[in-house]
Amino acid sequence: MAMANPNSAGTDPALPAPDVALANTLKLQSADVARQQLETQLKQVPLELADLNRSVAAENTTFEERRKAAQMLEVERKDIDNRLKSAEAQVLKFRTQQAEVRKNDEYQALTHQIAQAEADVSALESEELGQMIKIDEAGVLLRAAETEHKRRLAELEGQITLIKQKETECKARLDAQTGAVEAAAALVPTVWRRAYDAAKSRAKRAPYVVPMDDHRCGGCRLRLSNEVAEGARHGGKPVQCDSCGRVVYFSL
Repeated sequence: MAMANPNSAGTDPALPAPDVALANTLKLQSADVARQQLETQLKQVPLELADLNRSVAAENTTFEERRKAAQMLEVERKDIDNRLKSAEAQVLKFRTQQAEVRKNDEYQALTHQIAQAEADVSALESEELGQMIKIDEAGVLLRAAETEHKRRLAELEGQITLIKQKETECKARLDAQTGAVEAAAALVPTVWRRAYDAAKSRAKRAPYVVPMDDHRCGGCRLRLSNEVAEGARHGGKPVQCDSCGRVVYFSL
């Protein structure tokens, strides 16, 4: 449906007095802006929840990496233990063989092998001891990290719960505010309502109804044409800024 030009609309004798029409239009704007603010808050909720869920995922990933690192230390210890047992078996094997040989050169060769295997055993025992110390230290750190991990998760879950509660409350307030906008709009004469809607469509952001300030629009701050400025001073019907389309009124 084509939008009527509010600047060319005639005076309807059934309409409220111009000052009352303007006052009601300003009340409509106030209610409408409040509704827009609630809509903006609701749009932020999914973004806030997504951000918190990413934090939860990152927290879980970080702790899981620490837990796996601690587990890897135990895997490494078992590998050292297996190599230690193998070296100890070698010592036993060489000693058994040494007891059975009769030639001196074979006996000396086995003595050298036994010495090397015993050195390997000693080195592996030291390595295993060091690994066990690392495991104990990692266990202490992991338990502390787990406590902090649970605290952080509880904090994030609490924030998520609050955001969801805010969303529920915001939806209820938006429903109520939408009703307030409809009630306010019912008191605005058609010509003023059309002008308001046209201004809202062009200006894109509030306010849509602004006072004239020294021959300038109170919204975009650009100079008004003489026709618009005179229309604002005389009142009686809505006039709009030549540049931004906002409804302009004269304020003493």
